[in-house]
Amino acid sequence: MRIFDFILEKLGFIDDDDDELDFGIGMQFNDDAEEITEEITEALKRAPVKRSDINILDYRERELYVRDKCEQMQAAIEDIKGQKEEYERVTSRLADIDEISALSVSQYNEIERFAGNIENIEEEDRRYVRPPSKITESQYREMERLEEEIPDALKKMRREEEYQMTVKRDLNLLEGEKGALAYQRKEEKERAANAKALLFICVFVAVLAMALLFALSFTLKFDVRMGYYAVLAFLGIAMTVACVTYKNAQDAQLGTERKINRAINLQNTVKIKYVNATNLIDFYYSKYNVNNSYELNYMWEKYLEEKKARNHSEEVALKLSKAKSELAKELGKYRLNDPVFFINGPNMLTDDEVMQETRRALMIQRKKLKRGIDFNNCSLEMSKNEIENLVKEYPKFSGEILAIVSQYEEDS
Repeated sequence: MRIFDFILEKLGFIDDDDDELDFGIGMQFNDDAEEITEEITEALKRAPVKRSDINILDYRERELYVRDKCEQMQAAIEDIKGQKEEYERVTSRLADIDEISALSVSQYNEIERFAGNIENIEEEDRRYVRPPSKITESQYREMERLEEEIPDALKKMRREEEYQMTVKRDLNLLEGEKGALAYQRKEEKERAANAKALLFICVFVAVLAMALLFALSFTLKFDVRMGYYAVLAFLGIAMTVACVTYKNAQDAQLGTERKINRAINLQNTVKIKYVNATNLIDFYYSKYNVNNSYELNYMWEKYLEEKKARNHSEEVALKLSKAKSELAKELGKYRLNDPVFFINGPNMLTDDEVMQETRRALMIQRKKLKRGIDFNNCSLEMSKNEIENLVKEYPKFSGEILAIVSQYEEDS
């Protein structure tokens, strides 16, 4: 469901029709998805900032708050879209593995024979003298299978790693700013307390001085009128200075409190972005079985070198192409979503252990994608509910809030 329609429906302005997008909020989460969702939700609950910490009546703070929620929803929708596409691709490959596993013995033996031809040609190719290889066979097979997506994946991985580091630096800067503001708030509190204490001392001294002047006037008959005037003047000046100092300290303290609240709100937003970036990077690392983009880039370069060496013989390349065509033709007899997946990895068809390892790897990828989708669904629903509650609690601002939401809806 689009963001603007969601808000209107919740307020009763339109009928409850089917959603344009099903984000799966009501789906049954698996154990890992529940665990990560509970962790993030609990972290947000423990966060010191709440909506009550901002001044909803202030137009600027209210607008920034609503826009922040809309941006969170847009980011979550974009992440869900990409993750769902990858999820469907992984699921289709798992379905292909199940389809192959369900074939009869004779059907499977025929596929295995064609796959074995590919492996035999590749084995013959490996017997040729070639430059030393700097990449393992399993890594080469993996790079070959993912050849079309590796260049884009490298760009995305580097961009996400740089973004993660930027967000992490922002978090550190915000933490430092928050500490500085907390120290400033403490100083203003001390200044206000000192002003109040000075006022009490001045009043006490003035009262004591007037009492002394009264005693001198009563006992010694001194003329102490000028003394009274001096004491009153001193008291007036002291009270003025103390009150002005106290008022300035209170104002500065309130200003510091607002800055701290803004810093905390921004810090929580950045934390969510950091979690999203980390989840995506972890998925990439798991999918390509690397620790960072530099490792993947190294494997990719070595793969290209090895591929060039393996293309030394046109005859071998033609044989391999023919064998793969035969396997593709045989696989075309069955309902497979991605036969190229098996053509580029024929050892899955000749070695049941490799097939099972591939299945487990795909299930792990799908599990991580599911966790990412569930987290973004949770974040999306929380932001939607927050805007809905804001409109219900402050109906006089509903038009303004819905106008802001509609701006993001037009851009999406």
